This record gives sequence, structure tokens and C-alpha cells, in this order.
Amino acid sequence: MPRMIFIALNVSDLERAMAFYRDAFGIEFHASTNLPADDPWIGGGHSSTSWTSGAYLHLALFPARLPERPVTHDLQIGFDSDDVARDHVRALASGAVVVHPPRQEPWGMTARYRDPDGNLVSITGAR
Repeated sequence: MPRMIFIALNVSDLERAMAFYRDAFGIEFHASTNLPADDPWIGGGHSSTSWTSGAYLHLALFPARLPERPVTHDLQIGFDSDDVARDHVRALASGAVVVHPPRQEPWGMTARYRDPDGNLVSITGAR
């Protein structure tokens, strides 16, 4: 069965989005300009990060560019956490908008936030 390996968010402000994910969740993005500038969906400068241990996943932030790349909003993405309480404090200190503080859900302790473009971002600690 095919498995997801790539997620792209089209953001209204690339620097602000990079700072948000770094400050709220500790995710470091790296600038890249290695894609063809004329590609309407993935072209031009962007920032990305990859998880390579275990199952590979690549997350990229692209500056929105109409008409093909409108700002992504209302997407839901989640990150694992080995300490949800600590990571919640970090998200709060960064100014992240809290949708709900840590609470127990069937899959583990979870907290949710909104990113600058309105996407829902969760952190979850396994049971």
C-alpha cells in the first residue's frame, strides 16, 4: 500500500511560518531554492525539513502564489511528543493560539493549536 512521504503547506508569510514552527514545536526548516522557479506548484524558494529515521516524511513550506498556490488553511497536522506538558508550555511561550490544552484522547495525551494561517497543529504523546 502506498504511504505518505510529502506534505506541503502554502503559507502567507514564509519567515513567520518558519518562526512559528521553530518556536512553538522545535521544528527547524531549512531554506531551499533547488526547484524550478517556473513550476506553479512547487517552484521557487521554500523551506523544508525531513524525518529520515523510521518512515521518511518531508514537510515543506511554500510561499503562497496565486492562482495555483493559495494559502493552505484548515489542514490538520500532528507531531509526536515525549512530554506533552513541557511542549505545551513551549507552544504557549511562543504565542501559539491554543485550540485546547493537553487532554487525554483515545490515542494519547493531545493538545492543539492554530498556526498563523489557521491550520490545526497537534502534539500527541503516546499512551
